[in-house]
Amino acid sequence: MSKTYLVTGTSRGIGLWFVKTLKEQGHTVIATARNPDASEQLKAITGSNIHKVPLDITSQESIKAAVEHVNKLAPHGIDVLINNSGINEKKYSIDKIPSEEFSLVLNTNVVGTSSVTQAFLPLLRKANTRHIINISSIVGSLAITDTASIPVYRVSKAAVNMLSKLYSIQLSDEKFIVSAVHPGWVKTDMGGEEALITPAESVAGILEYESRLTSKDNGTYVDYQGKPLPW
Repeated sequence: MSKTYLVTGTSRGIGLWFVKTLKEQGHTVIATARNPDASEQLKAITGSNIHKVPLDITSQESIKAAVEHVNKLAPHGIDVLINNSGINEKKYSIDKIPSEEFSLVLNTNVVGTSSVTQAFLPLLRKANTRHIINISSIVGSLAITDTASIPVYRVSKAAVNMLSKLYSIQLSDEKFIVSAVHPGWVKTDMGGEEALITPAESVAGILEYESRLTSKDNGTYVDYQGKPLPW
């Protein structure tokens, strides 16, 4: 069955591969990025089921404008929100991170994710699927952290996990399914060439997992193959 997906951060990396894969699967995709026209790869993906919408997740004005735009593109609602947009930090140790850097990463990865979710809830409520996938990371796990590397990114993803859990509780009576998903160590600009899997493998796994979600998956933290991860 064809669904309508809204994906943030689609100008590159796994966000771009979500657009490619969902198009191939015949779904309608609302691909958002701060400047969709700045990505030649995103511009190259065309079709009647592909809609590109400017969205800066750190700007309330941009979020409001995107919601208005999507309301016109998908008046019957969106089925799935994939909060993929996020940034990594510059290389600082935890005891030397400038407050500006801390604020930038948290404002993007945590506040931005929550702001987008809040804004698009009315459109998600219009559809029956009501899936929210928050792209997290295994480095956000408290249980298995044994290094202090990329500290702000770790803190932000731990917060995304809690955010996902809270939304899953808040929206459970409305039959939403909210899940935090680690995409794997992916060969992207962020993951680097030494990473273990390709964007295509990561996205295929996440979408397969999303396609079989049931109420028991609400509030889970899993990897890209749907395997549970320790909080």
